[in-house]
Amino acid sequence: MSMENKEGPEKFSFLQEVIKEKPLNRKKLMHKAAGLAAAGILFGAFASISFCVFQPWVDEQLNAEEEITIPKDEEPEEHPQEAKAEEEEREPELTLENFKELERAMYQVAAEANKSIVSVTSAGEDDNWTEEERKEGTGACGVIMPSNSREYLILTMGSAIKDAEQIQVTFGDGVSYDAAVRKKDAVLGIAVLAVDRNQVSDSTKNQIQEAVLGNSNMTYKGDVVIALGSLFGYSKGMGYGIISSNKNTVSVADRVYRLLDTDIPASRQGSGVLFNIDGEVITFAAEQVTDESSTLRVLAVSDVKEELEKLLNGNSVPYIGIVGTNVTDEIAEAQKLPKGIYVKEIEADSPGMAAGVQCGDIITAMDGDPVVTVKALHNKLLTFQPGDEVKLSAKRLGSEGYVEISYTVVIGGAEKK
Repeated sequence: MSMENKEGPEKFSFLQEVIKEKPLNRKKLMHKAAGLAAAGILFGAFASISFCVFQPWVDEQLNAEEEITIPKDEEPEEHPQEAKAEEEEREPELTLENFKELERAMYQVAAEANKSIVSVTSAGEDDNWTEEERKEGTGACGVIMPSNSREYLILTMGSAIKDAEQIQVTFGDGVSYDAAVRKKDAVLGIAVLAVDRNQVSDSTKNQIQEAVLGNSNMTYKGDVVIALGSLFGYSKGMGYGIISSNKNTVSVADRVYRLLDTDIPASRQGSGVLFNIDGEVITFAAEQVTDESSTLRVLAVSDVKEELEKLLNGNSVPYIGIVGTNVTDEIAEAQKLPKGIYVKEIEADSPGMAAGVQCGDIITAMDGDPVVTVKALHNKLLTFQPGDEVKLSAKRLGSEGYVEISYTVVIGGAEKK
């Protein structure tokens, strides 16, 4: 061996020494443990306070319902069919096969639209549904409207749930679920029901389709339409027809609506929905119009979109209770009447009656803004909320002619009427 190897271990023997740790001091150990415990307590207290402070805000954000918005429709400037009539184009000759293709195409649209149709069954305190009623949903028609993330919202006729203790909605797959009344509009006789999405099975959800609201302002005489629902005295009915008129109107409290008349026969107690050939809802049956005709006569959906938006968001439609007619320039000149809204009827126990409005009065302004048509009154009324006070200006016939009067009206909600 070399000298270097022999001397190595002796020369660096200090590397083999073991460095012993300094023994723990009990006092320092106790201080350290106390410090860690204090830090844990402070952290826990801070976390608890933060949880208490922020929990309501977090819950509100998680449970907040998104607002449902229904855009208003614009009126067309020109009837496209009338514009086309000015063009001299030769139409291609149609064959029987073309007709069969049209039938098949119509049925496909109807079958897809039918995914948004449900049956509504209600029972009073002493009533019981039979198993057949539960399975078939033998009740009024309902349509699944644009909904929020927590509920399916369903529009139906108010008579379907009158005095109901229990309400069930039967979807297209035949499965029924409990429903609750979200909001009603007694003026039109319609109601919005809500079904909790958590109740609904995945198989039912997979065949559900929310209805798309179309533009009934673009619906014209002669247009082909599809009727679905309980219009013929039984559930799950389907019919085709055309629009026979889009010029008629119906006057109800504070409002006037356009109607779409069809050539489709319907039960007077029926309820249903009308679709265009794009599968969009253009109108639905309401109690105010179903008893007036043996053919399907329904409300134009574009005229009620603002009311529907309020109802779907859980808000009441403002209500005064005035049934009026417009005093046009021609009527004003012929009958020597002031221009405005002639009060034909004031509904009993309504806010208008409580304020002193009488039949024969002529409404001229609301909160200082001129309202000389029922539509103008309706549009202005929709800007308020139930409980608001508004001033109505009017003219009343006295011994020396018409005199200026005014009323202070506390606006009510149309769900109670």
